[in-house]
Amino acid sequence: MKPNRITELAHKYVSYDMITAYTALPEFPVPRVRLLYTFLNEREEGSSSAAETCTLAAFLVQLGMDTHDQIDLEQGLAEASPEMRSRQLKVLAGDYFSGVFYQLLAQAGEIGMVSRMSGAICEVNRLKARLYSRLKRMVLPAEEYVKECVHVRMGLFLSFTHLLDQSVQNLWQHLLAELSHCEVVTDEIRLAGQLPQDRKGYAYLRIMEAATSEERETISERKIGERDWTLLLAKYNIREQLTSMLHQSVDHVQSLLHECNKETVRAELRAIIEPFAAVLSPVRRSVQEG
Repeated sequence: MKPNRITELAHKYVSYDMITAYTALPEFPVPRVRLLYTFLNEREEGSSSAAETCTLAAFLVQLGMDTHDQIDLEQGLAEASPEMRSRQLKVLAGDYFSGVFYQLLAQAGEIGMVSRMSGAICEVNRLKARLYSRLKRMVLPAEEYVKECVHVRMGLFLSFTHLLDQSVQNLWQHLLAELSHCEVVTDEIRLAGQLPQDRKGYAYLRIMEAATSEERETISERKIGERDWTLLLAKYNIREQLTSMLHQSVDHVQSLLHECNKETVRAELRAIIEPFAAVLSPVRRSVQEG
């Protein structure tokens, strides 16, 4: 399999000039997509074209949901402003990506997957609503926040489990969980350095759990600057914690390789996990220097 095979197939759906000129799409869900294609393509019963169609549908639906998650709900934007145009295009692009999977699956005769994916979308939206509600009420511990985010990322892809040979379903679910965890933690490492404007994220939640009352008040009132936030990240070892979490999941994926019977599958899993393993070295070095 080419590393970017599904991304190449998706190109005609995601590369419209209006989108690229006026807004930005979220990062593609490449690790989960590659994992899904790898397992679908190894089925005893099933064709390569069917594997491509199902995986492409998953790619586009996930991208559609992620695009909708990026929509800025800020009030008072001018009708003709760049921000409003970007918001409108995100709405339209997300709707389009989420809707085109019907056509793809219907044309391929995968009618049953339309219903299963639709159900999975509803479940993912339910999980998101619960997550946002708990964040708003400030009743979500940092570690639970990560777990909830992992469940959200897994939701759509779990709907394909029944298509896989029963002998690999358990392995598939373990790998999906670990790779989703890698994605979440990698995002949290990247976002940790940003000021917590939205009162969410592992760094914000963990610091609020451990901080002094004075520190919590400063953060809550949004009076904290970049320098003080950086000091808090160091004081409460946030990057160390996230790095340890990522390292643990990378190790788990690598330990699961021996359960794969085919070297082609093992090689693909190594390629999927490599970018996450590469994140560890510079982060560790930064933590040590800090």
